[in-house]
Amino acid sequence: MTIDRKKFFDSYRIQFQPTLTQIQVDGYNAILNYWDNSSLSDLRWLAYALATAYHETGELIEPVREGFCKTDEGSIQAVTDLYNRGIIAENYAAPEPNGKSYFGRGLVQLTFAGNYKKMGEALGIGTRLYETPSLALDLNTSVNILFKGMIDGLFTGRGLAHFFNTTTTDWIDARQIINGMDKADTIADYAQRFKHCLS
Repeated sequence: MTIDRKKFFDSYRIQFQPTLTQIQVDGYNAILNYWDNSSLSDLRWLAYALATAYHETGELIEPVREGFCKTDEGSIQAVTDLYNRGIIAENYAAPEPNGKSYFGRGLVQLTFAGNYKKMGEALGIGTRLYETPSLALDLNTSVNILFKGMIDGLFTGRGLAHFFNTTTTDWIDARQIINGMDKADTIADYAQRFKHCLS
């Protein structure tokens, strides 16, 4: 299903904000290109994926490092600080034996070494994502991670089909695809506004 870009962006400017940066335009086009080239058709799925990326990137719609840090070192320190303050139970940003750090990266934050391995295999790129975690900051790779993870339930075990199917439309509980119920109401609102942009 091809998305009419003019209608999408015209509606976006009403639903969200009147101006977009080139980075935002590029990000939205990358997500919509993935959709256009897929066999997917349920616009609720696309709307929720867009809302997730919008929230997870702080509206930037570009792959980001955890904590919105500009460097790997910054993200490692940010995660380490959370661990030291007892906010998280494991310092997953601590470098692994291979010297790599697996803090959150992307349009949706991919964390932990095991998840980088699993996602790389799911995307058909073997160990490349694990060996070079910064690939998650590549826009097209990040779009693939976003959709593969949300469709196949690779982030939490729950996928888009659990919440959007022939009998169910659950904008709020769909947050369980990514991160429990954190900011579920806010993202549900974004998703329904994106659905309007796509209709």
